[in-house]
Amino acid sequence: MELNYVFGTAAIMLGVFTIQVVTRRFDPFAPIWLFLVGYLQVYVVQAISYHDWAVNVRGEELVGLANQRALWSLVLFVFVYYSGLGRLFAPLLPRPPARWSTSTINLISPAFIIWGLVCSGVLLRSEDSSAADLSPEAALLRSFPFLMLVAANLLIVTGASAGSNRPTYLWMGVAVAAAYVFIWMFNGKRSHSLIGVLSAACAYFIARRKRPSWPVLISMACAGVFVVGVAIGWRNYKEKGDRPSFSTFLQFIGDFQLSSLMESLNIEEDDGVPVKFVTHETVEYGGFLLMMDTVPERSGFDYGANYLRVFSTFIPRFVWRDKPLFGREQWVSAWIAGSELKRDATFTGPAIGLLGATQLNGGAWGTAIVITFLALLLRTSYEYFLRYSTVPWVLAWWSISYYNAWFMVVCDDPLIWFYYNWGFTCLPTLILLWIVNQFAPSSATVPESGVTVQRPSGQWA
Repeated sequence: MELNYVFGTAAIMLGVFTIQVVTRRFDPFAPIWLFLVGYLQVYVVQAISYHDWAVNVRGEELVGLANQRALWSLVLFVFVYYSGLGRLFAPLLPRPPARWSTSTINLISPAFIIWGLVCSGVLLRSEDSSAADLSPEAALLRSFPFLMLVAANLLIVTGASAGSNRPTYLWMGVAVAAAYVFIWMFNGKRSHSLIGVLSAACAYFIARRKRPSWPVLISMACAGVFVVGVAIGWRNYKEKGDRPSFSTFLQFIGDFQLSSLMESLNIEEDDGVPVKFVTHETVEYGGFLLMMDTVPERSGFDYGANYLRVFSTFIPRFVWRDKPLFGREQWVSAWIAGSELKRDATFTGPAIGLLGATQLNGGAWGTAIVITFLALLLRTSYEYFLRYSTVPWVLAWWSISYYNAWFMVVCDDPLIWFYYNWGFTCLPTLILLWIVNQFAPSSATVPESGVTVQRPSGQWA
């Protein structure tokens, strides 16, 4: 019975996708699709794969309630997303700068690339450069690897924007993005690798005012799955104690098995090593069940305290020395109260996914409020992108932003992408470009009417 809700969730996703394709309005760079990909992974694939464990540990009733929560949350999200409210809010946002300064791109891109290479360990790598051996200042300076991909997207947008004839910028950007993906596969980080594929592809196509054909889109999806699988598999390989090297990594890619890919995607379990105790609470669906089982009966709500990090992130420690990590106390308390394993206050643990976070925020009501907000945020952002889809600043912003719809589902809370990366890498860059391009010489302008809303059409599918 409890799996019927999971099948219902999958059916809604399939229905939304089918309607968009049949009506020729499908846009692969609309944020809803990455949101649904994350949702499918956590609340369908994991829910089915770990169903027996979930029922044995949490009971049929709670698992049914959790799956029901996932179903109505998706219905609410889809309803709000397509309600038309986002289209009403988008025109109220500030109009972006029409100009695009290539000299600014020439200035900041090399610096961003070098900075990103240093952060990734490619440059200035040493045996004592692990995070534990770095000073706080050095660790802070090495917290910006994403700037390398930001530079790649800026170069792609500069080279591929409509009316631009700068192939050197375009292919330099593509090369930097490819290097970024490869480096972070080697470092064993799935998120960086996947973002590199998604972000660069988006920048390339939207700057040329095109969308990928179905064969290209399928190839992009396969590439995304492949880099995630390789990054996770290589990380597990390194954790066995083998000393990583470039040649070993290339050999690992050459020998990579499809079965390993299935394990990385939670479709198959690794049964090569027998274990006495198995728990799946460390995956997002398992964390969601833990929060449903624990909050508020054995541990209290956080009432959205974690979202205060949107502001506290920008207050440095030397100004606020005892700055708390808002929401952390309630998160740890819930894990201690409901985990199958022994946890303590130092536990850092895995992600609990979108619905685990909203349960901790305030149960069913907290879930409804946050889901409604996210649907409006994503749809309004997308409408803003469509409204100014010829403006280079908007193209750069969208290419380094839209993929966060996936992070909203699979991380510890739906805004964690802002606290830990986007807020201090992409946001300052975009603010700088906004200010500079208000006064810079024009290389790309918006027509005097200011708005040309290009909506998905058949040629995009």
